[in-house]
Amino acid sequence: MTSATPDEPVRSRLRLSGGRDRAVLIGALGILSAVSPLATDMYLASMPGLSAWFGTSASAVQLTLTSYMIGMALGQFFLGPVSDVLGRHRLLVAGNAVFLVCSVLIVFAPSIGVMIALRALQGAAGAAGVVIARAIVADIATGRQAAKLYSILATITSVSPVVAPLLGGVIATVAPWQAVFWALTVFGAVMLVCSVVVVPETLPPAARHHALRGVLGLSLRVMRTGSFMAYAFTFAFSFGSLFSYISASSFVIQNVLGFSALAYSVAFAVNACGAIVGGLVNARLVDRVEPAAILRVAVMVMAAVNLVGLVLILSGVTGWMTLVQLLIGQTAIGFIMGNAVAQAQSRVPGLAGAGAAVLGLLQFVLGGLVSPLTGIAGQHTAVPMALSMAVWSVLALGTAFLARRLSR
Repeated sequence: MTSATPDEPVRSRLRLSGGRDRAVLIGALGILSAVSPLATDMYLASMPGLSAWFGTSASAVQLTLTSYMIGMALGQFFLGPVSDVLGRHRLLVAGNAVFLVCSVLIVFAPSIGVMIALRALQGAAGAAGVVIARAIVADIATGRQAAKLYSILATITSVSPVVAPLLGGVIATVAPWQAVFWALTVFGAVMLVCSVVVVPETLPPAARHHALRGVLGLSLRVMRTGSFMAYAFTFAFSFGSLFSYISASSFVIQNVLGFSALAYSVAFAVNACGAIVGGLVNARLVDRVEPAAILRVAVMVMAAVNLVGLVLILSGVTGWMTLVQLLIGQTAIGFIMGNAVAQAQSRVPGLAGAGAAVLGLLQFVLGGLVSPLTGIAGQHTAVPMALSMAVWSVLALGTAFLARRLSR
């Protein structure tokens, strides 16, 4: 990266620097955004081995996943506004260093209780990469350019839900559960190197808030901004629809539609590719079409296709129609997430960290709520998944148009 004084605006530096430097920075931000979500469920296939190792119940082992999600949510909510006060770079390096150390300590955890605690700390530390990467994009770009960069980040992070279970499954077949966390240690080292070597400080001292004790107040200021919250809820409700699919699709596609585990993996990968393609197309499209308009159209498509899917499932029509509906809905997600984040962040200039914190908190709180709700009626019906996807989609549609009204 090009060198510069701390007070030099990074946005102007990136315009002057070459495309290669910019690509390296965005790639590093993508890694920082992707690794922590990767750590969420990479060890799912190793949970039985983990339970046997500690001689504990499956529910106790599942608490390691819950504690990580809680750590991620609270970490984002706290670290985002703190970065508005202290700057991005040092906090990012510290968070990645703690994530790396926690990954090593988990391997040697003497009990499941210690592992649960370490996973919570690992999640909180890993949140630095997610929340600060979003804040950095807001520091270096605005308008259509920000929407493009957020779409690229969303596309990179879309790979995580596909890679994590597959990679974790491969590791579980050839090595004990500790190997997963050694792999996360390697990923943590890559994140640390990226934060130290590639990612510069993007918030000059003159642009920072100088009252650390007022960190909570920064988030409250963001949450009092109506247009920001409308776009933030559009993002969160869309994520709710996405997570409804992620948490229940294995049961629906295998138990209801009758496909094999391999066929489910292929369908899941195809749908993830739909979201990735949507994000890549969106990154090109925002140069010619207003990102807010793309967002509204994409949310309308997602809501319409999910409502149709619900009607078909309630009518007893499943099969390939369900798979097509899921593919269209996931492709629409690729046009939504980056644009929603960009529009939200543009409503709170100077508070990018706090804005990213609120976005992350809403995202993970909804993710935690959605997963058990989709399993209420059991593992042999598609109705809970279809209903949850439709409800969250309609809510996202409502907040998207509310955001348009409030922005005027």
